[in-house]
Amino acid sequence: MAPGSVLLLLFLRLAAAYDRPDRFIVASSPSTRSILWAPLPSFHDLTVAQKDRPAATSKVLINGVVTKCTGWMCSNTMDRGLEEPTGLALDHRAGGHAWLYVSDPKVGALYRYPVDENWRKEPVAGHQQLLKEDLKDKAHWLALDGYGNLFYTDAEEGAISMLSLEDLEATAAKGRTLYSAKKMKSVAGPAGIAVDNLHIYWANLQGDKRSGTLVQALAAKVEKPKVLAGQTDMYKALSKDICLARDNIFFTGDTNVLFGIKADGSSSSAIEVSQDFKQPRGCVYDEEATVYVADHDGDAIYSLPANFKELRAVKRLDKVADMASPNQVAIFFGPSSNSNLRSLAKHMGIG
Repeated sequence: MAPGSVLLLLFLRLAAAYDRPDRFIVASSPSTRSILWAPLPSFHDLTVAQKDRPAATSKVLINGVVTKCTGWMCSNTMDRGLEEPTGLALDHRAGGHAWLYVSDPKVGALYRYPVDENWRKEPVAGHQQLLKEDLKDKAHWLALDGYGNLFYTDAEEGAISMLSLEDLEATAAKGRTLYSAKKMKSVAGPAGIAVDNLHIYWANLQGDKRSGTLVQALAAKVEKPKVLAGQTDMYKALSKDICLARDNIFFTGDTNVLFGIKADGSSSSAIEVSQDFKQPRGCVYDEEATVYVADHDGDAIYSLPANFKELRAVKRLDKVADMASPNQVAIFFGPSSNSNLRSLAKHMGIG
């Protein structure tokens, strides 16, 4: 047998051995002051009919009510708990480790937690680290690029800012503003944000046809943003939370609808992908073929296919987890997740 075939056979056996619920949906829950998690279906689970596959029950990853320190004597190394966690982003590292970034606009703080998988094959969060504390009523939305740079929006002042990886590793994170409403009309109450390694995408709460309710711009340098979607003034809250799924962007607002549009702007208009939510909020792509959406008022996480060549409406949603008032969402991949196995295969030259 050829060496490449031996490696491929070994890889497939590893994949079969590790086919388990090793992927987890993580969600902020401002109403409970907590960060919650639930296991996502494994490949084997997905072959089971939805009616025979009950939704997972969520658990607490970070209990923000259990505050270990309060008042002016708290230092950066003491756990302050959480008051109203909203923004959420996960930066995966080698070996199934990750940094979880959480923003708490009520107290104006940005925190970081190490996340790992324990012997029970469940995610666990380590000690809270304070990164930045001048974000009162700001940073309701967070996003990370592939380099580890963290982006956040300020809808009230109209600003899109970035904390570089170097900023995040410094004693006091400073950051810089990339796009500002003071200089551009296309920064009109920026809310939900998504990034790849080239572009920034954001939703405008006060956008219209001219400024755009969903726009795209370069991350490396300031340029005039490109309008991807623009509705009339009566639909200002149509675009609030967004996520990027390869060449598709999904977004939600103050309606019961999940919308979709092509990331390159080739769509003539946004498509209503599903109207079966109560109040959809954040969404996340699993890097394979599925988007997971938080239904805040429905107390649930739902999944739907994301690898559309042409965007269209879906016939049904699959409930994957029961969860109290989920807001923003991210996916934590454990050490043996399919995502990590694909990375290994690519590194070995067999992917």
